[in-house]
Amino acid sequence: MGSLDSQYKDGSYVPEGVGLLISILVRYPEVCSVRYLKQEHALKFRFLLQVPENGEKLTKKIREALEVFHRFEGNTMQLCEVEQKPEDRLSLLMITRDVGSMSQREVGLIVDLVKAEWSKQLIFEEAELSEDELIFQEEVIGQILQSFRESSLDKGFIAVREEGRVLVYKN
Repeated sequence: MGSLDSQYKDGSYVPEGVGLLISILVRYPEVCSVRYLKQEHALKFRFLLQVPENGEKLTKKIREALEVFHRFEGNTMQLCEVEQKPEDRLSLLMITRDVGSMSQREVGLIVDLVKAEWSKQLIFEEAELSEDELIFQEEVIGQILQSFRESSLDKGFIAVREEGRVLVYKN
């Protein structure tokens, strides 16, 4: 399988880690933004919710599910933070994970857990991708995560979804 070759408007190539952020947002429309934290070599996933009840109990449930997943996988997480910040009538659910122990299956699990727990409160843009495109994006995410474990970006980046597009900014 080939890699995702993304280019800036000036023709230069997008760093592999930035391509990872883009692929995550393309594959998982439920994620409103994903940020690469350079210092921690971690990804911070953000989900937008209408304020749910029992938020603290459910964030604990997600953290525990990720711990169980890693025990079954035989991995140890270096960083796993799950927090919720209320903002007026909405709240941000943020899940921060180290890149070194993350896999594509875990990214899918994170999204599935959020959808299962907050399906009625989750706010996102519907995206219609073919089954082939979904599979391709999952493979790209897995491939980039595998190679990105040993390297890092020289800056922090954030990718956000806006009106059906993915925008990437330096942090």
